[in-house]
Amino acid sequence: MKKRTSRKIIYIAILIIIILVSYGIIPLALNTSESSMHNGKSYYIYGNITGLITVNNKTFMTVNDYGNTIDVFYNGTAPATGSYVLVYGVYQTNILGGYIQARGVYKWYYTI
Repeated sequence: MKKRTSRKIIYIAILIIIILVSYGIIPLALNTSESSMHNGKSYYIYGNITGLITVNNKTFMTVNDYGNTIDVFYNGTAPATGSYVLVYGVYQTNILGGYIQARGVYKWYYTI
């Protein structure tokens, strides 16, 4: 009986470790550098919010993506400055440069 309980605990511990490692790897696997983005295509970016302005539930933020910064526009509120986020949206360009029109901004608690 004790052997079964020990095995269950080990299996649960292994499953938890796999889930935590997967959670930490997801942003790194999905992240796209701005240099490889094309206008009108959807991408994920992961980074630290370094600048944030929210007015009338519309947010403009700057995300530091491993030393590169990218502007993000989002129709909603975002986590506070200093938070790490995974952003999903469409890359757009204009006269001033490129930005992401976000469809989703997800606070991310850690990465590996």
